[in-house]
Amino acid sequence: MKISHQWLREMFAEGALDAALAAWSAEGRAAAYTRLLTGLGLEVEAVHAVGEGVRSIVVGEIRGKSPHPKADKLTVVELFDGTGVVQVVCGASNLPPLGGKVAFAPVGAVLPGGLAIAARELRGVPSQGMICSEAELEIGADDSGILVLPEDWRAGDRLVDRVPGIVDTILELGVTPNRPDALGHIGVARDVGTKLGIPLRPPHVHRPDAPNTPGLVTIAAPDRCGRYLGYVLEGMSVQPSPLWMRVRLHRVGLRAISNVVDVTNFVLMECGQPLHAFDRDRLAEGRVVVRRAERDEPMTTLDGTQKLLTTDDLVIADASAPQALAGVMGGAQSMVHAGTHDLLLEAAWFAPAGIRATARRHGYATDSSYRFERGVDHGVGLERAALRALGLLIELAGGRCTAWTDAAGDRPQQPAIPLRLPRVAALLGVEVPAETARAVLGGLEVQVREDSPETWTCVAPTHRPDLRREVDLIEELMRFHGLDKVPARLTVPAEARAAAHSDPITELGDRLAEGLRDAGLHEHVAMAFVAESKVEFFAVPTERRVRVENPMRAAGVMRTHMLPGLLDALAHNVARHTRPVRLFEVGRTYAWPERPVPKDGPTAAIDALLPRERAVAAALIYAGAKGGASAREITGAAVQALARVGLRARPVDPPAPVAHLHPGVQAALAVDGAVVGEAGEVHPDLVRAWDLPEGTRVYYAEIDIEAMPPRATAKARDLPRFPSTARDLSLEIPLTLSAARVVAALTAAAGQVHRSAIEASQRSDGKTTAGEVRLATDSFGEPAVEVLEDYRGAGVPAGHRALLLRLHYAAEQRSVTDDEAQALHNAIVAAACDALRASAPTVRPR
Repeated sequence: MKISHQWLREMFAEGALDAALAAWSAEGRAAAYTRLLTGLGLEVEAVHAVGEGVRSIVVGEIRGKSPHPKADKLTVVELFDGTGVVQVVCGASNLPPLGGKVAFAPVGAVLPGGLAIAARELRGVPSQGMICSEAELEIGADDSGILVLPEDWRAGDRLVDRVPGIVDTILELGVTPNRPDALGHIGVARDVGTKLGIPLRPPHVHRPDAPNTPGLVTIAAPDRCGRYLGYVLEGMSVQPSPLWMRVRLHRVGLRAISNVVDVTNFVLMECGQPLHAFDRDRLAEGRVVVRRAERDEPMTTLDGTQKLLTTDDLVIADASAPQALAGVMGGAQSMVHAGTHDLLLEAAWFAPAGIRATARRHGYATDSSYRFERGVDHGVGLERAALRALGLLIELAGGRCTAWTDAAGDRPQQPAIPLRLPRVAALLGVEVPAETARAVLGGLEVQVREDSPETWTCVAPTHRPDLRREVDLIEELMRFHGLDKVPARLTVPAEARAAAHSDPITELGDRLAEGLRDAGLHEHVAMAFVAESKVEFFAVPTERRVRVENPMRAAGVMRTHMLPGLLDALAHNVARHTRPVRLFEVGRTYAWPERPVPKDGPTAAIDALLPRERAVAAALIYAGAKGGASAREITGAAVQALARVGLRARPVDPPAPVAHLHPGVQAALAVDGAVVGEAGEVHPDLVRAWDLPEGTRVYYAEIDIEAMPPRATAKARDLPRFPSTARDLSLEIPLTLSAARVVAALTAAAGQVHRSAIEASQRSDGKTTAGEVRLATDSFGEPAVEVLEDYRGAGVPAGHRALLLRLHYAAEQRSVTDDEAQALHNAIVAAACDALRASAPTVRPR
């Protein structure tokens, strides 16, 4: 929302705002507004000083014109600037006749865009200055020709003295949805005046001396339209607005169109009340009916789009057809044009929920709908806006008001709100004096009846639909009394209170995300809505998918798996570069349960009606065009993430093959025997389905957060004092034998060899020195066996692969000799190979 300082000044007595701002803060206007309005809850997002470059522009009078001797499209102009006649070369086609007035930048002037005006020659003819357009002066959008000024203006006058508000300070405010009154200058001025203690003086308005004509407006949907003011104006002349209004609208981001349309926009920005003007000659029977549309009733809006309406749409119709989509956009058939002479001016209040639904349904977001769907004034403010527009229309477009009416529907009631001053002090922790409370509520136009010194009854004004409860009024008192007046005190509760615990699933997700970041992956956040074609690859039946009632584009279902979103991100990156892609996402998947799930707790009845949400941490790795990634890397990232939450995960054979992973390159992730996730290479069919380059290898891991077992209490232990030594092992194994089974066999063999060594060397005193050397353990106390490489190719028989592993050996109280490590290594490998050959006879060391 853009607010003009010059416009705000007009809402108070002359000079009152500038004096109050200077007294309130010596920081300068921009800083004062920023602190003042932001402290009132109207966040100042930006401040712009505009118009400084126009200070040197003067009114020039055309004294002579002649064609340029060397250019057909240029004119040599003799121009009087108030001090003398200068020669200027101009290329505009809309030069006024002799005696006409234009905006002239003399030599030495600097235009708003930074252009310095100097004497120069154009095709051999000297030019002493520049005749400017609106766009060059940044006071309008018209760049089709020069700015022609009124003929009665005096040559030599400065433009800034002739056009109010041409030099201004523009504030960009962030207005919260509960403050529709702040979407106009009067509403902002009301807050400013209340804070600074200066009375608000909005522009004076006059009621028309015309008959009340009830048949002019009929409200057939009173639940959707609470009030409709209609005014008939005859003898109007549609033409361009005066310069002051065009500049005022441009400063707040609106484009000038014609005097009639500009007046409605002007009042919109001043009062925050949308208005609409109909060409009454184009209304059947010259009247309007506020009604619901008929099913598939057609209507063409102002932007030329034909809409098929629904019975939930509210329209402003004439005696035969819709003429406007109420509160959203006018219709093309009855729009004001150059030949319009008679108007019907609309000022109305529509139910916010209906306007919001219609605007979303038809894809509109207009200045009008933005205000109506938040709730505009349906009382005094509505009348003020209508009469303000009526006066401006008569002033700028001529004509007279010949009829009017005020039709009533169902309007919100203004509740009587009790306000207890002791409650104010108890809730805020600071006492607000009664005199301050009276001043604040009076400035906001809240009606106050003092039932007793400590208990008041208040009725909020119709421009503040957000004031409904006592706490709302207390918040208003706090806004204006000032948060800076609340003392900083240490408050100790009378009773001990337990700290609030965070959601354990959310906490686990955050910890897993930290672990995946530590593994070098970047967090990705995808939409939870996906196209149905992208979930066909995953094992959730059609009837269990959660469908979106109003989908965005083709995203018609909630995601049933995390992989489609990560593949979308991968395809986006691969199409733009060849670098590696390492992504993870922590989120939820959605599906209706296969059977009713019993629920406990106070929300059980509602929870039973909702889809099943599964919390998941997913990761994806692609090595780039040069390759290099492996299943071991994605598995390691998942194991590292689980280690971050204190869980030791092992890759094991999956209980059942996972369809979206390569059948020969996949493993389950198990913690204490319970499967909590999966890891492996993405199935080639999915790679092709996402149009990734041929031969692309993508690796994926997933952790089911809700399946993770409780975490054990972390225990500290000393770091190893003596170094370990490692031995590599290359095994030739069948393709059907998984790496997880090999690691499990080596771990089991290490335990068996260790126990046998202890039993064989048991001494009579119950002590033993054997078994001191063993497989080194990781941070979880588990034997450390690494899978380094999975090779398939030359030198390995068909149907087999070579698996390279690394085993670490250590002792707690001393260093390990090479002979000890080698002997133990040989025993472990022999025992593991014997165990594996029971199911895979072709296992052999290489």
